[in-house]
Amino acid sequence: MSVTIDENNGTADAQVADIVVLGNTNVDLVAYVPHEVAEGETVIASDFKIGLGGKGANQAVATTRAGSRVSFIGCVGDDSFGEMMQEGLSGEGIDLAHLKKVDGASGNATIWVQPDGANRISVFMGASAELTPEDVEDAVASNAQAHFFVSQLELGQEVVRAGLSSAKAHGMTTVFNIAPYAPLLPEILDTTDWLIANEGEIEELLRQAGLEASLDASPQELLAHIPSWSEAIGTNLVVTMGSKGALGYAIGSEPYFATAPKVAAVDSVGAGDCFVGYFVAALSGGYSWQQALGTGVHAASESVQRFGAQASYPPREDATRFLTAGEHGPLNAPTR
Repeated sequence: MSVTIDENNGTADAQVADIVVLGNTNVDLVAYVPHEVAEGETVIASDFKIGLGGKGANQAVATTRAGSRVSFIGCVGDDSFGEMMQEGLSGEGIDLAHLKKVDGASGNATIWVQPDGANRISVFMGASAELTPEDVEDAVASNAQAHFFVSQLELGQEVVRAGLSSAKAHGMTTVFNIAPYAPLLPEILDTTDWLIANEGEIEELLRQAGLEASLDASPQELLAHIPSWSEAIGTNLVVTMGSKGALGYAIGSEPYFATAPKVAAVDSVGAGDCFVGYFVAALSGGYSWQQALGTGVHAASESVQRFGAQASYPPREDATRFLTAGEHGPLNAPTR
C-alpha cells in the first residue's frame, strides 16, 4: 500500500493549535429503526442518513465548535468517503496538516438508532488502521506548542500510546477517552492526566485494576467512591452517566457531580464525543475542571436532541452559553 501526505490538507489560514486530537475518522451510515434488531431479524427503517463521524474526528469538531484551535491527526483513503471527511473537517477550520492519505478504502460506521435515541454501532477502520506510531510522534512534535492532547481507543493501542507519551514529553495535558473499552497496554495510563469513561467502561477498567465497582447507586452516592477509583487508576477521572450527567474528580480536590438537564433525546450517536470536545475546550480556555464538566454535560444534552454525530454538535456561537450553563452556574473565571 503506497502512502502520501497531502500537502494541501491544512487549512489556508491555519493558526497555532491549542489542542491536538488523535483518532479515527469515518463516514456514518445511519438507519433509524423501530426497535432493537434481534438476531436474524429484518426491520424496515423509518429513515436513513449519511454523516461524518469517527470518535477522533467527532471530538476534533466538537472542540473546534467550542472555540478552540485544533490540529487533527488521522488517516483517510483515496476514495469518495475520504474526500467527504477531508472537506468536512477542513470546513470546520481544523488544521489537517497531519491527516494522512493512503490508497484504499476510508473508514465507515454502520449505525442503528432506536426511537429512544439508543444506538448500536459497528466500525470498519479502513484507512485509519494505517496510521503508525511514527506518524503520530512526528505530528505531535510539530504541534509541541499545544496545551492539550486528546485520544480515544478506535485506533491501535500502540498508536495511542505513542501519542500520549509524545504529548507528555512535550508538556501537554493529556486526555484519554477509553472508548470503545479494551484492556490497556502498559504506559497508557501512566501518560494520562484525565481519563474519561462511561459507566460500563469504568467498571471494566476498575476490574482490570483489581477493584470491583458497581454504578447502580445514584450519582450522589457514587461521589464518595470516585476518589478511590481515581487512586486505583492513577489519573484525574471523569465518568459520564448519560441522561444523569457526569461525575468528576481531580486529585487533591473534592469530587463533583454535574447534573444533566432533562431533554427529549432522539439520537445519542456521538454525544460522548461532544462531551469530550466541550470539556477539553473549556479546560484549555482556563475554566475550572468543574465548570468544564458542566459545559460538556450541557453541550452533550443539546446534541442528543438532534440527529447525527457531528451534525448535532452545538455551533461555535453557543459555546459561551454552555460555559455558563448548569444549575450551579459559572464557577471560576478563565485564568488564561
